[in-house]
Amino acid sequence: RDIGLTQDFWEYDPSTNGWMQKATFPGTARYGAIGFSIGTKGYIGTGQDANFNILDDFWEWDQASNIWMQKTNFGGTARRWALGFCVANKGYIGTGVDATGTPQKDFWEFDPSLNIWTQKADHGGDTKYAAIGFSLGTMGYIVTGADTGTGKGFWEWDQTTNLWSQRPDFAGYPRYHSVGFNIGNKAYVGT
Repeated sequence: RDIGLTQDFWEYDPSTNGWMQKATFPGTARYGAIGFSIGTKGYIGTGQDANFNILDDFWEWDQASNIWMQKTNFGGTARRWALGFCVANKGYIGTGVDATGTPQKDFWEFDPSLNIWTQKADHGGDTKYAAIGFSLGTMGYIVTGADTGTGKGFWEWDQTTNLWSQRPDFAGYPRYHSVGFNIGNKAYVGT
């Protein structure tokens, strides 16, 4: 069944204010996947395909060569609506919804130099999906998302100690499937 999923992949260049198509993503077309970057490599993984299969595959794109390479599958159970970010040359995926529809709270580290996944401390709050993940310095953050709580929860993870700390709840209305990013040492959440 076609639900409008694609595998195309695009680069935006702010110096030209233009888009350029890059090598097609070789995994199956999907939605609810995660993406993050480490240095000059981009990563895409997990999600759900048009046949409603929940995925755990994981792919690396090299900016210099414009080539995709499949990496070791995600270390946790297959899922959609997880979140991802990087801290200090390591990638992280956590939370999401598994194939049974059960929200998750596990949290995993990807080491690109060894191509391995290592489980880290579970997210400190409730199970969660469709949340926002970002990093500032050596800290990772999870905010908002659908969960068994208010959908306003805000948690900080310390890469050095592998500990979670609750921070003041998100100040806006509860939300999920929203967007966020950081610029310098500040983070932004909206929609």
